[in-house]
Amino acid sequence: MKALLRSAKFKITALILLITAIISTAVSGTIAFFTDSKESIGIYTAGNVYIEVTEAATVPDASGNLIENPSADRILGGEITGAGASVINDYGIVFPGQTIHKDPTIKNIGSNSAWVAAKVIIEDGAGDIHRLYAYNDEDDAIDIEHLLSGGLLDEHVHVGEWGGIDDVCYNDRYAMIQHSSRADGRYEFYFIMLQPLEKNASVELFDTFTLDPMFGNAEMQEFREFKITVQAFAVQTHGFDSCSSAMLGAFGEHFSGIAANP
Repeated sequence: MKALLRSAKFKITALILLITAIISTAVSGTIAFFTDSKESIGIYTAGNVYIEVTEAATVPDASGNLIENPSADRILGGEITGAGASVINDYGIVFPGQTIHKDPTIKNIGSNSAWVAAKVIIEDGAGDIHRLYAYNDEDDAIDIEHLLSGGLLDEHVHVGEWGGIDDVCYNDRYAMIQHSSRADGRYEFYFIMLQPLEKNASVELFDTFTLDPMFGNAEMQEFREFKITVQAFAVQTHGFDSCSSAMLGAFGEHFSGIAANP
């Protein structure tokens, strides 16, 4: 009897388990799976490329030369089309042999490093500066160091072929390329920095302008409209492997004189 009861219980239990299994199987199709999801949010802060060009204010010394005035604010250049700046400074009446402190300085005040270049434009007005400072009469080039000195111009350089252009002054830091037209009385000097200018770093192009002490009244009248303009340009480093390619890509209209550079 006990054996029959145990057998009956076993069958009932087995039947219950079977029914439970069937129910579980049937219900399992509607059970919600454990799930999880994550969202990754990237925050991108747009960097900028921004430079300023300044030069020291000046004051006459006892000899009449114009020296840096440390008590005055530096003169900030104005914006030019595209980017960069052109420093405008009127030095008033000047005389032969006078030394003028002129130190155009480019500073990277943006948030990123940048390729930086400058163009120094010398215009001789009604005169002919080539007659006085030419290397020779075979081309239009003049020796800029007769007029300007200090800064980059005081660094030792090689002179020769660079980037497919002859007669380039260059070292590991910069290359200076002259593109001049005697007929137009215009002499352009491109300063191509060969390493990016880091954030908050600066570069001084030159710091002194000297009028030839041999100038007489005729020369002073001849060059009374003499003008030096400094323009500076900056381009992001990303996407450009050199300063010259960056300038040609972003400011081609300003850098036609370096078109053959790497």
